[in-house]
Amino acid sequence: MTSGTEPHAAWTAERLFAGPGLSQERFRNTDWASTPLGPVESWPAELRMAVRTVLPSEVPMLLWWGPHLIQFFNDAIIPVLGDKYPAAVAQSAPECWSEVWDEVGSRVDRAMNGTATFAENELLFMHRYGYVEETYWTFSYSPIRGESGEVMGVFVATTDTTGRVLGERRLEALSRLGTVAITDSGASLTDTCRAALDALAPSRFDLPLAALYLDTHADEAPPEWTRVAAVGMRAGRNTELLGPDEQALLSRAAKGSEPMIVSGVAERCPDLLDPARALGDHPVDQVLLSPLVVSGRDTPLGVLAVGLSPYRGFDDAYATFVELVSTKISGLLRDASVMDAERRRADALAALDAAKTRFLETISHEFRTPLTLLLGPLQELLDGDDLTVEQRRSLETVQRGALRLRRLVDALLEATRAEAYPVTVRPQPTDPGALTADCVELFDDAVQRAGLTLRCRVDDEATRPVRLDPQLWAHIVLNLMSNAVKYTPEGSIDVALRVDDDRLVFTVADTGIGIPRDELDRIFERFHRVESLSGRSREGVGLGLSLVSDWIEALGGTITVESEPGQGSTFTVSVPRVLVPNSEEITAVRAVPVELGASYLGEVRQWGGTPDDGTAPKGAETPRVLVVEDNADMRDYLVDLLRRQNWTVEAVRDGDTALARIRERPPHLVLSDVMLPGRDGVSVLEEIRRDPVVSRLPVILLTARAGAEAAVDGLRTGADDYITKPFNPDELVARVRVNLELSWLREQMLSTVERESDQLRTALETRSTLSQAVGLLMATFHCDADTAFGKLVGFSQHRNVKVRDLAEQIVADYTSSLSKSAK
Repeated sequence: MTSGTEPHAAWTAERLFAGPGLSQERFRNTDWASTPLGPVESWPAELRMAVRTVLPSEVPMLLWWGPHLIQFFNDAIIPVLGDKYPAAVAQSAPECWSEVWDEVGSRVDRAMNGTATFAENELLFMHRYGYVEETYWTFSYSPIRGESGEVMGVFVATTDTTGRVLGERRLEALSRLGTVAITDSGASLTDTCRAALDALAPSRFDLPLAALYLDTHADEAPPEWTRVAAVGMRAGRNTELLGPDEQALLSRAAKGSEPMIVSGVAERCPDLLDPARALGDHPVDQVLLSPLVVSGRDTPLGVLAVGLSPYRGFDDAYATFVELVSTKISGLLRDASVMDAERRRADALAALDAAKTRFLETISHEFRTPLTLLLGPLQELLDGDDLTVEQRRSLETVQRGALRLRRLVDALLEATRAEAYPVTVRPQPTDPGALTADCVELFDDAVQRAGLTLRCRVDDEATRPVRLDPQLWAHIVLNLMSNAVKYTPEGSIDVALRVDDDRLVFTVADTGIGIPRDELDRIFERFHRVESLSGRSREGVGLGLSLVSDWIEALGGTITVESEPGQGSTFTVSVPRVLVPNSEEITAVRAVPVELGASYLGEVRQWGGTPDDGTAPKGAETPRVLVVEDNADMRDYLVDLLRRQNWTVEAVRDGDTALARIRERPPHLVLSDVMLPGRDGVSVLEEIRRDPVVSRLPVILLTARAGAEAAVDGLRTGADDYITKPFNPDELVARVRVNLELSWLREQMLSTVERESDQLRTALETRSTLSQAVGLLMATFHCDADTAFGKLVGFSQHRNVKVRDLAEQIVADYTSSLSKSAK
């Protein structure tokens, strides 16, 4: 017999609800006779079949039966019932789900009328844990028909999707927050806070309201919190989010290590929430305060205030979400803080750079006025015929120094202008071939004196007039030629100008010392110098090649360099070639600007010249001074100044030559510049101090570094004296004389001490009888040698015995006493 044909009396509650499980047990123990369904024995077969289908299932299921929709469910539904269990057992569905029946009832009516319904992730506000809860459900309502076809109940298959919906929603909020980026253009802390809350604005269910506070007192105490961004607050509401105690609450939250929840907000600040963001009619009553900790600060940079949803319990998932939001915002503020600091630093550097540029422009202009007043009268004097040879030589030295100073001032002015303004180009018809050849020809004399070979080749095609700025072109050629001469100790310099398609190509190739490979990318940087290079001079401020690069760029060209240490360098300049009409060829510029050429040659001449070794005046030996200086004019000046004191003066231009000369014939004093090509003055001094033969040689250092610290550093290296440029000539002579005299006295004292030591050593080593007797008397009477010898003489006179005989007797007696004591 099938179950459908079994008599009703055979079905009892124990049999129908048999099996394990809380729901089965509850339904077994229910007094069904008191319910609208009546005793279990009276239930129709359709109900029994539906119950036997629902209760064993592990899928959450409900069964509502009859006109009263009496409720059955399985164990899988119990967790979602919350506080509704166990009252939900055999309860009427409209009564059990009264808070959501307005949304659910219409669907149930449709099912009771024979139409199945389905809903996915439907929002239902349920009251199952002591508060109205935001929940989401996916369910279907299916009618259950009897044998006659009428609908007798509703089968409900349901899934609580609240966790999944909340998880996806919160993940989306974090993703939006992750799109907030701190770009290179930067964003202030306030802008970053606003951008972060704008990204969180759509998350009104999880974050009905939020605000960000920053400490405007920075690291000062006590902090002062300012709300810089907010979302979800009622329009026009500018009062405190947390009431009158807001500052104290924020400070307390900032000091804590964990977020702090403030309750009772609805009472403190009624009508706080923007109605457009409200999920329902419940106000926000709890605000979570989370400190925004930024690395590098001892105190939080800010505080995030989050209004908690009144429709969700603050469980672990909710707390984790808010913590992730806080962490992400902290990271954004950290990046913004770093960027803001960098921006402030960049602004400060820009302001400092602008001030530096203004200062350099001003000081450069100020330098040019006295230089003009120097060079003008100097030239007038040199043009006269009433000068002696010595006077003319001195004035020419002064002129070269003034020209070099003017060139340095001009380079400094050009550098400051290039940083502040673009280089001004004044193109005009120019014969590039003639102009280049003239610039190169200016170096003929300097190249010959340096012992180099200079070759210049200009292609015929490169002599056609072009539109070019002759001043800039002359600067470029002269600067590269000057560098080639400076860094080519021996060999040759090859210069060429040719045409390549529509460009002029100028090359300067030398056989000099070359440039290290790791320095090639930096040689055109402003103020950069390759310290390891040792050319004809260490002079320069690292502006020449950077200005050449600026000038070439202004002409629309490029410059490249190829170099190998010890094999030389090749600089290649390429600029656009714009031909001029034949009618303008006659007026093409060909000559080098006079002042420009003079400023470069004045510097080059200071590197040349063979140092004058000097000859000692006949007669007595005079103090010999070795001068080490790479600048020819300065070297000649020092030699001349010291020779006036009737001293023998030798001169060399570099440290290695100086050391060789010192070892070959040590001078009485060395006067050396600190900045030298190759081995500098300090290295020369250290080498002298390490050599025992010349370690006591007095050394005076000359340097352009001024100040007490520079002098102390110089003396710490072992220098006997330290003189800064510019110096007073009388002072320099006086210091040289003092150090010569001190050295002479020191050597005399050391010589005397050595002589006395030699005499004493000789006396002790000869071990004469007389000296032995004197020694015995010194030990006996505890006196010095002179007193002991006097006693020996007195004894000999008293005994009328020769001193030698008496000495022999004293030594013999002492020797005899030693023999007896030994026995």
